[in-house]
Amino acid sequence: MPTPVDFMRQYRDLRVNVAIDDPVAMVSRVGTHVVQLRKYFMMDWADGTEERRDYNAVTRGSRHDTWFQANKERIRTAAMGKGAPQDYELALEWAVRSNKIPTVTQASLQTYCDDHLGIDCSGFVTNYLVACGKRTYSSHTVRNSSAASYYSAARAVNDPTQVRQGDLLVWMDGNSVRTSPGHIAVVDSYSARSMAGGNMRVVEATGASGANPKLLDSMYAVEQIIPRAGAVPVMILVVKRHGVSGSRVAVIRV
Repeated sequence: MPTPVDFMRQYRDLRVNVAIDDPVAMVSRVGTHVVQLRKYFMMDWADGTEERRDYNAVTRGSRHDTWFQANKERIRTAAMGKGAPQDYELALEWAVRSNKIPTVTQASLQTYCDDHLGIDCSGFVTNYLVACGKRTYSSHTVRNSSAASYYSAARAVNDPTQVRQGDLLVWMDGNSVRTSPGHIAVVDSYSARSMAGGNMRVVEATGASGANPKLLDSMYAVEQIIPRAGAVPVMILVVKRHGVSGSRVAVIRV
């Protein structure tokens, strides 16, 4: 079972098979370029949006191409910002096969990835849970599990000393789960005491301005613990992340 950080690193080690010409031997051989997924991407289906243009560019293919037909659903999932690492590898391989990148080098593949592909917060979390055996894979599950859908008072961790690796952080507005959009992240490690630089290592895909790259692990500092009581249905941690204080998160165990 991968740790959250280990799983994130798979997105930073995407391996794309390409044909590399050897002018000395006058042959082509199969080589591999390594590409990193670095962009946050939240799908917007409205016509004319940059996200829709990116999706169309990545998923454009022929009904007569057997390789594309065999892999198109995985490619589409990546283009929605919801893919597993292998889905992004397929999307990049399709870009090579279909000549979307005129001259294929590691640099041009990375540029194509940065320009057209990314992942959103629930896409990362859902695929992490699939990789851990806590969710069963289906294209519907990975495409349609929102951040807010993971909130459940019945599955909340309400003792700050019991937060552990693999727990989910679900963003709250006041005492209610945040929606439209929400946000979700995964705990990699946690210390129940204050520490210089933060006491909770968190992995997330985020559009936050202080996050670079947008899929990353970083240290959060727990600034306040609001216990479950009365109108507060679950324990809420108030955290400082990416240099900004005040985010309210519930801890959910799946």
